[in-house]
Amino acid sequence: MAKRITLIVVGIVLLVGGVVTAIAGGALMALFGSSNTLSSGTERADTSTVALVAAMDNIKDTKGFASAVGTPSLSLSANGASGHDVFIGIGPAAAVENYLAGAPIARVKDLEIDPFRLKTVRREGSQQPAPPTAQKFWTVQASGTDPQLRWNINDGSYRLVVMNADASPGVAIDGRFALRIPHLFSIGIGILVGGIVVATIGLILLLLGLRTATGPKSGYRADGAGISPSYPPPAPGVDTTRQ
Repeated sequence: MAKRITLIVVGIVLLVGGVVTAIAGGALMALFGSSNTLSSGTERADTSTVALVAAMDNIKDTKGFASAVGTPSLSLSANGASGHDVFIGIGPAAAVENYLAGAPIARVKDLEIDPFRLKTVRREGSQQPAPPTAQKFWTVQASGTDPQLRWNINDGSYRLVVMNADASPGVAIDGRFALRIPHLFSIGIGILVGGIVVATIGLILLLLGLRTATGPKSGYRADGAGISPSYPPPAPGVDTTRQ
């Protein structure tokens, strides 16, 4: 009895865990594809303030992550839609906040890719910042009519900033971003296969447990005086009286 229950319980646990793991591996493969890249479409983002600002806080252990799967990177591109050259920059959080102190900005509070939805919260201000291209603190930056940048993600707290290159208010871009994690597609395949193997083992154990619970009966019955064989009734006309 104990063995049967153990087989059933372990089988169910492995089956469910394997299925969930296989689904996770398949989801990684579907999201990032064979290029190991999660990309957005080209979407419009705009604000009447001087800057769109997105926080990227408390990034940790990127070196350990990179040693396991490779260095993750973030790529961004933008086409100006307001008649101004566009600036895109990523910089240390403290330096960016100091640069934009007192200026009217729009902070990104929520971003969804499919379907695209960008939610911002406006912060009022009256200061006019100097042109962002003149600042020296940016970790990476790009500017022009069609700026593009690529950033190898590192530990720390950062701000992603989109502005007009002259820091004038009224920012409007058609932007696109892509997150690339090397080898993630291969990792997804490994997770998928591992999940299938675990689920298969769980199914086998579950079937063994159920089979043990409903196995064939012995063909013997208790008659009150002990255990004796249970025979089929005699055929009609056959004399079973012993001499």
